[in-house]
Amino acid sequence: MKKRIFAALAAVCTLAAGAMLFAGCGGAPNLKDYVSEYRSNLYEGSEGEYSVFATFSTREYPYLADGNVGDMTTLFEVALTAADNTKTYEAVFTSNGTQYTAQLNFDSVRMAHTWSQSIPEPQETELVFTVRDADDAEDAGVAVTAASKRGADVLPLDALLEKASAAEPERFNALTDGKLFAGELYVRLLAGDEGCLYYIGLTDRGGKTFAMLADAQTGTILATHED
Repeated sequence: MKKRIFAALAAVCTLAAGAMLFAGCGGAPNLKDYVSEYRSNLYEGSEGEYSVFATFSTREYPYLADGNVGDMTTLFEVALTAADNTKTYEAVFTSNGTQYTAQLNFDSVRMAHTWSQSIPEPQETELVFTVRDADDAEDAGVAVTAASKRGADVLPLDALLEKASAAEPERFNALTDGKLFAGELYVRLLAGDEGCLYYIGLTDRGGKTFAMLADAQTGTILATHED
């Protein structure tokens, strides 16, 4: 009797282990785990001779388009355009109750004064930047209100990736092996003339990128380009 009980118990354990193994081998990779850059918000605003463009991203550091996802960090970037580029500017703003002073450096390629720092994601729909001449202690500055361009109807990352992979199954399936994905994804929210767009870059281990431009509200792929 005991032998029959032990035999039945062993059979149950074997079936359970087999079921667990089968479950572990099935399914598709979670594409969110292979995103090396996700620009989730952007802010724009102008006042007088100043215009501010700011973005928040979660991205790998160091940044390398090699088909592999590295260690991730947050990054908030500010770009100021001004009428007078001979001056050195700073921009003071508050996000999530913390005040930051952005010491801007002139970028001659972009023709903008830029700054970046790892900070928590802003929860505000508007950020007020007080822009002033960093070398003039008596400059009271100009307040530039930058509004978030991300609407409530913009797709979250997981829904966007589901739409993109369904629209381009051959591209994604070619890099998929069970639950593993042999590539990395770059996703950037963009401000379009008639609403937000998403840039989606699919990069394989050879560094080759297939780019998609999607409607940020529906996930519909509007255009594609391959290196």
